Parts: sequence; C-alpha cells; structure tokens
Amino acid sequence: MTKTILIKVGTNVLTTTEGKLDLNLIKSLVDQISELKNNGHKVVLVTSGAVGAGLELNKFSSVKNKVIRKQMLAAVGQNYLMQIYSKYFETHDIVIAQALLSRSDFSIRKKYLNMKNTITALMDQGVVPVINENDVVSTEELSFSDNDILASYTAALIKADKLIILTVVDGLYDKDPSDKTAKTIDRVTKIDEKTFGMCGKSKSSLGLGGMKSKISAANVATELGIEMIIANGKTQNLKNIVQGAFKGTTFTPENNKKKSIYSWLLAGSAISGYLTIDNGAKKAILNNKSLLIVGIEKVEGNFKKGDTVEVCNKKGEKIAVGIVNLSSEILVKNLSQPKESLKNQKEVIHCDNLKVL
Repeated sequence: MTKTILIKVGTNVLTTTEGKLDLNLIKSLVDQISELKNNGHKVVLVTSGAVGAGLELNKFSSVKNKVIRKQMLAAVGQNYLMQIYSKYFETHDIVIAQALLSRSDFSIRKKYLNMKNTITALMDQGVVPVINENDVVSTEELSFSDNDILASYTAALIKADKLIILTVVDGLYDKDPSDKTAKTIDRVTKIDEKTFGMCGKSKSSLGLGGMKSKISAANVATELGIEMIIANGKTQNLKNIVQGAFKGTTFTPENNKKKSIYSWLLAGSAISGYLTIDNGAKKAILNNKSLLIVGIEKVEGNFKKGDTVEVCNKKGEKIAVGIVNLSSEILVKNLSQPKESLKNQKEVIHCDNLKVL
C-alpha cells in the first residue's frame, strides 16, 4: 500500500563525532529513501545540517553577532548540503527539489495552500522535496524552535501517513536516558505532562532540538491523525521502520482520519486576535457547536473575516482556535448592542472551522 512518508533527519545523525558531514551515512540515507520510492511510497525529506555543513567551508569566527553568523553558516552550508544530496540521488535517477520554508509560510492561508499544491505536485511527479528552514531570511533567530516542529507542520501540510524522526537515540525513554536504568518506550498512545516529564534536559550539540521538541512534534502529528516514529538514524533502516520491524518509539494517533482545515488551524495559522467567551458558549463548542456572537464577552486584536483567532474562557485560558466569519470591527459594534438583539446573528465561527484544544 502506497504511503506518504515524511522523514526528518537531525544534525547529529548527519555528522560525525568530529562535527563533519558523514558522507557514508548520507549516502545510506539516500539509498534507503530510494528503496522506499521503488516500493511505491511518496517521500519528503526534512533535513537539518546546513549550519554544520557551513562550518566545513568557513567558520566565520570573526563575526560576533551570533544570529548573523548562524545565518551566514546556513547560507553557505545549505548549498553544499544540497549538492551532496543531489549527487547521491542522481545515482538512483531521482530528482530532488529544494524548499526553504519559514514560519510565515504556514501562517498565511494562501501561502499554505500554494506550498501544499506545489509539494504535492512534486511528489506526484516522482520528485523528492528536500526541506529545511529558511534561516537566512528569518527575522528572528529561529522562527521554528527546531526542525522537529517544521517536520510536524509539513507532515500536516501533505497529510502524511507517517512522520519518521531520525535522531541519535533509540526513542523515548521512561526516564532521563543518562540514568542507566532507563528503558525505551515502544509505543505511546497518549501524550500528557507525564510524557513530557520523561524527556530529560538533553539537547544535541550542533542541532537545536532535544526530546522535548520531538514530543511537541508528536503532539501536533497525532492530533492530526499522523503516526510519528522516533528512531536512531545511525542504526535503524527506513524500510524496517515503515514495516514496523525496528527499535524505537511509535506515537499512535487516536484517530487516523487526516484533517485538512484542522491541520492549518493547529499547525499553521498565525493568530490575529482573541475572543473571550462565556460558560454557555464554552459548553456549546465543546459539544461541536458553532460559536455564536451571543456567547462572546470580549474581543481583542484587529482582525478581518477569514483570519484565525484564539478562543479563551473567562480565566484567559486558550480552549480553541478558529476562523472567524466577522471582523473585529463588526464584532465590537455588535457587542455594544443589548444581548437580546444578538440571538439571531449568524455564527462567528462555524463548527467546521473551529478546533477545540
């Protein structure tokens, strides 16, 4: 059965203990992806390693600004990294396409749909999209916290069947892996505070993510019906991982049904405003009802029809996100009227465009 598989490979998987690119491992990774494609699967690769690759070409040690230095390393390293991937994929007659994405690409609905259509079309033509964050033009040091989160967002974008995160540990441990009694967990069916408590404090030396970021990625993926796997990219084979014969941790979604608008609401959209609702409206949306204007107590932010807002309870706690049918200006104007006159108003957020968190 054909599956759409997103593979994310971390910096420490791609590099040697000396911090240089491990060309043998990259070749092996490409060989494994090629085998998946030969078996009929569609594959997207989210790769880290641009900064590490840049260090091999020029350390820019005289640049004192850490943000600028990182962006410079990414700029020269990304090109070098893509050359290596291209060379190895060419031996399998596979064309790759580079896509450098930023957080804003997922935040604007039009951009989001354009990305989805382009990446999907590339896969349909047998191309392997190779994705990394566009650090060079980021206005912040990291618009994504790391590529684990980028991978989960992209998996949501393409409605992947599996998200495989390759790292240098064997999976999620039941306690901090520095503890010699720690054991790997084969399967996680529910992500909660206890799950995050198992992550420890580790972060990779060249990469940015630790286990906590991977659990955050799993939280997004499983919410959207996508199975996520953490496995050791140094020791495990992708074919075995896809077939389920591997050592690692599988995060199982409660519902395998892929979600479209929810994917964007949860994993893509920028928040333009906030709505505080009363207890009656809270009860309604928790029962899969639309949000009506009569249940809104406070409007914050400047948003227009079609923007995404957070919905909060009276305590200020976020309980949902949704796409509004009315602008903030119209909402504020209507809320100045007596509540009795609002009962026949159309919904502010239709239940199909509302995601309870």
